[in-house]
Amino acid sequence: MGRRGGRQLKAAGNHFDTRSKAVMASASGALPLLVIAILQPTFLRPGTLPLLIVIVSFTVLTVGVTLRSGRLTDRQFTVLGSGGMVGVAISAYLIADPSGSRAVTAMLAVVPAIAASGSPPKVTVSLTGAAVVMATALSINGSEGAVRFVAAGAAITTVMVPAVLIATMRSSLESVTARLETLANTDPLTGLLNRRGMLPRVGAMLAEASENSDAIVVSLVDVDHFKSVNDTRGHAAGDVVLTTVAEAIADLVPEDAVVARLGGEEFLVLGLSKSVAGLEEKVLESVRSACDVTVSIGVAQANVVFDERGGNDVEATLDRLTYAADRALYAAKTAGRDRVAFAMEDVVRWSPTLTPVQRRDKTEPLP
Repeated sequence: MGRRGGRQLKAAGNHFDTRSKAVMASASGALPLLVIAILQPTFLRPGTLPLLIVIVSFTVLTVGVTLRSGRLTDRQFTVLGSGGMVGVAISAYLIADPSGSRAVTAMLAVVPAIAASGSPPKVTVSLTGAAVVMATALSINGSEGAVRFVAAGAAITTVMVPAVLIATMRSSLESVTARLETLANTDPLTGLLNRRGMLPRVGAMLAEASENSDAIVVSLVDVDHFKSVNDTRGHAAGDVVLTTVAEAIADLVPEDAVVARLGGEEFLVLGLSKSVAGLEEKVLESVRSACDVTVSIGVAQANVVFDERGGNDVEATLDRLTYAADRALYAAKTAGRDRVAFAMEDVVRWSPTLTPVQRRDKTEPLP
């Protein structure tokens, strides 16, 4: 197979999510029942082959819908999964041999397990409950006395254990993933966002600014004489200074702005001009009051306008604005520290990712 064919197969595989793949695999497992029933007429109760054909037809429909959708919605999965479980229950009832019936009944555990791997808890609970009811009813059918209780317990266990295990593993995996995402996006010392973590919010802010023809403001906050703090008082004391300065800045920054630690003793505050106007002077005063150090701040401001031919590279735009703020910061340091210096940057022509309709609405003149 050539590279192109391999890429096409890989793309087709990526078209389906795990839940949809599992639905197709489990549904296809019902097809051998029809073959066995045809080859071995005594496999089913007399006169029930047409009903099995209907069940298999629904199975084929399930596979077809999944192939077409690629990624089943929760509603599609609930409908197809419920229908599949009913089909399994009826198939188990139709099988004449009790051992074969019990084996098929065990398949009722499949849909709840699949649901636990990728569906909302409400869907998982409802499908698991339905499977337990059907499995219990099939298991106690024809049983008497204590055997009924044993059969019911076995049926409930068969359905519940896989669903609970998979739901627990999924919850643990999501918790670990969220933790890793937090670690990847935040500075471990101060708890502020790092550069990677702030990029999505910067992109959203640039898009908002371009829609409203607003200005975006970038402030670089640098701790004055921080090296001497580490040299004379030790790195532990330096860490305390950094966390205290971070808190003093973060307490002032509005919710719609971004504050991040870029590394070392340098922090960045970014926001729309309407939100952060005059914030730099408040930061100076807050640090003076809360800390035994001062900071210097370089502020760069640039108007952002929508331009369909403009750029949408968040990192490049942030670097451009940060570089301008860094020049202003150098001026503040040169002028004596513990002060603010300003710089104006050229207009940012921004083209956020839009649908064709949104682009047309943006560019068409008003009547």
